[in-house]
Amino acid sequence: MKLTADLILQSPTHINASKEHEIDLRENRIPMIENLGATKDLYDAIDLTDNEIMVLGNFPLLKRLKCLFLGNNRIRQISDNIEDTLPNIHTIVLTNNYIEELVDLEPLRNLKNLEHLVLINNPVFRKQDFRTWLIYRIPQLRVLNFQKIKLAERKHAQSLYENNDGTLSLAAQNILKVAPSNVFEPGEGLTENQDSTMNTSTNNQEEINQDLAINPEADQVLQNALQAMQNVQTHALESVVRTGKMSIQNSVSRNT
Repeated sequence: MKLTADLILQSPTHINASKEHEIDLRENRIPMIENLGATKDLYDAIDLTDNEIMVLGNFPLLKRLKCLFLGNNRIRQISDNIEDTLPNIHTIVLTNNYIEELVDLEPLRNLKNLEHLVLINNPVFRKQDFRTWLIYRIPQLRVLNFQKIKLAERKHAQSLYENNDGTLSLAAQNILKVAPSNVFEPGEGLTENQDSTMNTSTNNQEEINQDLAINPEADQVLQNALQAMQNVQTHALESVVRTGKMSIQNSVSRNT
């Protein structure tokens, strides 16, 4: 189903746990973000969980928007100019998507107010440098995957990716050399080859879900995240916890 102005106007709205005005666009099989100008920038939060979105982008200017919930989609790519349209976003939940490489997350570093980010159950989640790199590359983050970022982690990440003279270390340069994932741009139709890619991505996601379900190390990360939900009490995190917990539960239910 296309994200039309009519769908937006007919969708339910409510005040969420953080007392933010939120519109519910869940479970509509939306393939791409479009026509959000119809919201007239009236919402603090937009819930697009459980759709089929492939690209995080194509937003109009939404100065009021602070929280985006995008769990259980097919997102592999983030628009390079996302900071121009979402200047005040501080929370993004991307649980259960298809983001593969650390370099695919580069556009997020330009979101100056981004403080809370969730990427559990993405291929990139299994990268060895996942947490340290994002702590270094997106210094404005305060909470990553429901775990509060500590000063010691910031210092360690800087020592890994920055030389004494302030230049990027070889490890950082190697991460940035990786080619970003490539998917179609909003407005283009799906070709047979792209449809095949989507099917492959679905298979990859099933493998990731299975791996997270049986991998003790990944399980410990999830346990730490749940513990962090109880310990980190901030206004913004309340909405993240609400939606993030639902996404994790959905992931578990699909694997049982």
